[in-house]
Amino acid sequence: MFKPLKRQLLRPDSWLHRRAVDVFHFIWYRSDQTWQRNLFLGHPIQQCPFDLQLYQEVIYATKPRFVVQTGVADGGSILYFASLLDLVGAPADALVIGVDIELRATARAIRHPRVRLVEGDSSAPEVAAKVRALLPASRGMVVLDSLHTQAHVTAELTAFCELVETGCYLVVEDTNINGHPVARGFGPGPFEAVEAFLATHRDFVRDDTLWRRNLFSFHQYGWLRRIRR
Repeated sequence: MFKPLKRQLLRPDSWLHRRAVDVFHFIWYRSDQTWQRNLFLGHPIQQCPFDLQLYQEVIYATKPRFVVQTGVADGGSILYFASLLDLVGAPADALVIGVDIELRATARAIRHPRVRLVEGDSSAPEVAAKVRALLPASRGMVVLDSLHTQAHVTAELTAFCELVETGCYLVVEDTNINGHPVARGFGPGPFEAVEAFLATHRDFVRDDTLWRRNLFSFHQYGWLRRIRR
């Protein structure tokens, strides 16, 4: 009786397997005891550990000259990226630039030589210009984790996509919301912004093989790799 059920659960292409993964994803995402309480070197870092592992792999493989992240919150992610650049032996001028409309005291308290902070609306052209003025190189990696409406993410994609080096990643975070599979009813957000972006930017592709071995990602379908210029 249970053997057919077990076989279905272990087959990644089966409806039952996909449903089981989505249910676990939903439960884990909604729990206030999991990712919302994670810390990195004492700083809150609201990320799924699976995704932190993927960031480590991506940064080791591509060794970007910089990481731009929009949406800083308490600063755990920018400290994590800066620490990874240290670990992979990045040049001393390889920076992590965090952008937030209102920088929290916890983020401002970070003292790492690679970290630079910019306060302002990440979708505004003048803020993007401030970021470009800080860059140690013309191309690197970009992570978008600010306001999650489709319009805002689309504006960020327009402002920052050209900063991504060929072979490097543009990661649009929280593409799992608006029913993909969590936060149904949120409204069009990061996932929908990515769909529209890829329809007109053939120089980027989804790298779904990157996260599928972990079965799910908070940023599933949002790991974009630049394949050409």
